[in-house]
Amino acid sequence: MRDNKVVIYHHPNGEIKSFLTPEEIFPPRVEYFKRPLDKDSEETLRSMGVIGAQVVKEIMAIPGVMEIRIKPKEIRMKKEVSFSWEDIEGKVLEILIRAIRRKQIRPASHLDAGP
Repeated sequence: MRDNKVVIYHHPNGEIKSFLTPEEIFPPRVEYFKRPLDKDSEETLRSMGVIGAQVVKEIMAIPGVMEIRIKPKEIRMKKEVSFSWEDIEGKVLEILIRAIRRKQIRPASHLDAGP
């Protein structure tokens, strides 16, 4: 089985962290999401595949997450000042590890299908 380890990069700004995945979870492009998710965000999510869309929705539902910028192997996240990374980080890691496992199990053709 491949490595499911997610590496966390600490930015100089303490409110921002990047979570680097060993496999692509998202399509090969850069997308930006801000809370609350709006109609344009929902349209973008439909084009990201089932796993990618689910990851974005679950992470954006975590209290304290303000915005995320995604790349195929990275989620760069900004949190609200009043929240601690201790409240957020473990939940994000669970979501990403679960997504990596799902991606390893499902053939690539299923990942490109919309929700």
